[in-house]
Amino acid sequence: MIDTHAHIDADVFDEDREEMIAHAFNNGIEAIIIPAIEPTRYDGVLSICDTHEHIYCGMGVHPHNAHEYSQEVEDRIISLLSLPKVIAVGEIGLDYYYDFAPKEMQKDVFRRQLSIAKSLDLPVIIHNRESDDDMIAILQEEQTGELKGVLHCFSSDLTMLHRALELGFHISFTGNITYKKSVLDEIVRATPLNRIMIETDSPYMTPVPHRGKRNEPSFVQFIAQKIADIYALTVEEIITMTSSNAKSLFRLPLFLIIILMGLTSYPILAQNDANDEDSEEQIEVVEKNPYARFIGFGPSLATNTIVETLTDMDNPDRRDTRSWDGNPAFGFSIAYNPLEFLMLEGGIMHTRNNAKLKNALPVPGTPTDPDVYTVFNVTARAIANPRSKVAFFALGGINFQSKRIHSTNVSFTDDSQLAFNAGAGFMVNIPTSFGMIIPIAEWRLDFESKNDTITLPNEQKYKDWGDIEISTFYSLPRLTILWYPKF
Repeated sequence: MIDTHAHIDADVFDEDREEMIAHAFNNGIEAIIIPAIEPTRYDGVLSICDTHEHIYCGMGVHPHNAHEYSQEVEDRIISLLSLPKVIAVGEIGLDYYYDFAPKEMQKDVFRRQLSIAKSLDLPVIIHNRESDDDMIAILQEEQTGELKGVLHCFSSDLTMLHRALELGFHISFTGNITYKKSVLDEIVRATPLNRIMIETDSPYMTPVPHRGKRNEPSFVQFIAQKIADIYALTVEEIITMTSSNAKSLFRLPLFLIIILMGLTSYPILAQNDANDEDSEEQIEVVEKNPYARFIGFGPSLATNTIVETLTDMDNPDRRDTRSWDGNPAFGFSIAYNPLEFLMLEGGIMHTRNNAKLKNALPVPGTPTDPDVYTVFNVTARAIANPRSKVAFFALGGINFQSKRIHSTNVSFTDDSQLAFNAGAGFMVNIPTSFGMIIPIAEWRLDFESKNDTITLPNEQKYKDWGDIEISTFYSLPRLTILWYPKF
């Protein structure tokens, strides 16, 4: 058996990689192909291949990592493709299920890597998820007779299958065809046996009866068994055919004994219908966040609306509300992300309220300066979807607020106090060559923790009121632009 697609360089194998590989080769595996997905993992993939005779790899940039593609990366891929253990360009393709990279960027990176494969006469390992129309359109445009490869983990419809077969591509199936709720039997049956290959996509897509565990190459036997069941053939026939297809497409330099002689040395386990998939806990292997953030900083701009509730302390039934709109506020923020879904921010905002002066009655000899507010905040943003290009969040935190109040034109107060903030908003993750740029739009409310007591004899509306208690909060539609440099 040949596992034509296994990410055994993944971090989840770090503790027992050698044991897992030995187990695979002791249980009928002839060869394993590792498709690289991002430049930072190339060295690790090559190291595994160099230390194991029958492990090979592809080199490419996955659509999730399309923003990492550059001329420098392309030159490195071309250089690595000359190595004897590097037998394909991949994993490459399109993925519209996640929006880790813009569609146009994905398509451009995909086309560039297809061109590399054609120029070097190498097969491609293609990832396609919810992008059938663009995928087939690009393959039709690029297929000038020399393009060959495999659509891995195939789960599209019959129309896509037939169009891919017409263009000369192989089709690879993985553990999802073994699931009870799978609707892929018809797709498998419609795929010619001379175009089928098998894979685990380890550590993902674990087949029944091991669903819920970490996937690994030795489990590829269960995909072979499922295809045999669908075709009403023996598993030995499926293994022979799929191995032959893989050797032919990838030109594997294998000089192996006949597969049938080795089949009796390991068990082909029957699928256990007693395993109820609905009750199993599927293992979650977390992919790297393409919008990883660590420490960032940048400016903030807001419009500050001050809302005051006034109560006459001599006559508590006499109440009023007033607001001061559109006061510009400026600030600076430093952000730290201890977790991908948590952003901690420390910042300062400064604003002046000139509007009150226009409404105050002139009182000779009294100050006429504007109110000044300086707010230091520590805020936490809980990000709902940190791996999306546009991510939404809720926020909450504590402010230390300094107020220099002149608005009464009679008395001056210098008031410092704690306040609280809360709100919600969204951010846009923009990867660049020099780090992440993240515009953040949010609506934040700041609530003072204590009330002020003043008199307002210089304001016509309140000149006959006594001491007045004022409860204040601030409404700030706010824009922040953070830069997370690459360290």
